[in-house]
Amino acid sequence: MKSILAPVLFFLIMGWGGPSAGGGNGSVFPAVAGWRIAPPPGDSVYTPDNLWDIIDGGAELFLSYGFVDLHIMEYADPAGTDVRVELYRHDSRTNAFGIYSQERNPGSHFLEIGTQGYVEDKVLNFLCGVYYVKISSHREGKEGIDAMLLIGRRVAEHLQQKPGWPGELAFLPAEQRLPNTESYVAENFLGYRIFHSAFTARYESGCTLFIMDFESPSRARAVAGAYMKTVGRPQEFPEGQITDISDPHSGSIAMLLQGRKVCGAFGAGGQVLAHHYLTLLESRLPAAE
Repeated sequence: MKSILAPVLFFLIMGWGGPSAGGGNGSVFPAVAGWRIAPPPGDSVYTPDNLWDIIDGGAELFLSYGFVDLHIMEYADPAGTDVRVELYRHDSRTNAFGIYSQERNPGSHFLEIGTQGYVEDKVLNFLCGVYYVKISSHREGKEGIDAMLLIGRRVAEHLQQKPGWPGELAFLPAEQRLPNTESYVAENFLGYRIFHSAFTARYESGCTLFIMDFESPSRARAVAGAYMKTVGRPQEFPEGQITDISDPHSGSIAMLLQGRKVCGAFGAGGQVLAHHYLTLLESRLPAAE
């Protein structure tokens, strides 16, 4: 009798399959039947003040994308499979997409979880509204992937975030756009402090297309004018006209100012293709404000 009761008591104490710490109402982490849930040793919540303590080399990048907080929880099942969940919350869906876009590899194996996710060796990361979710496990192979997917789908469901991409990406033409190369650069786009909030995509031709939206047409004109002076073109940036610029950092760039938006194309495709894609982008823009 004793040999039967001992393991039963152990599982009850450890919480296997029952109510779990952090899994109740108001928690960002769901309880999952058959899994114990517990915070990791040490800190389980990080803010902009102490994010450096856990990702010293990458904290600055996360902070540039409106990082709000990080919550960490660990799941384990009776067989010893472990799953660690890190929820990075950002101040907007756009910024969450931005940090996700900086870390994903276009060649990864993508999955339908949240808005989008990808799986690599012992890692499952996905975008879920204002959250960038990073999941890991020490379990190798299919068992590890299945475990991460099980927990990941429960987390995505629990967070109740509507899936979807930033609306600005719809302006980037779909013609020959390389899948999963869309990104959002929050600061210092092309190496210039005045350039920020840039949505980009790469194309089969080698071109990279970008679009930046400023708060007003006057602000967009001011930024475009400041850029022209920086690259040695003191004249005003002509609105509604594609202009070729020789940039000291990125080479030849075709640029367009329209309303609140500053757009451009550059890369190995050359001037003709840069103009082609920029013309396609221009046709998708709303009328100048």
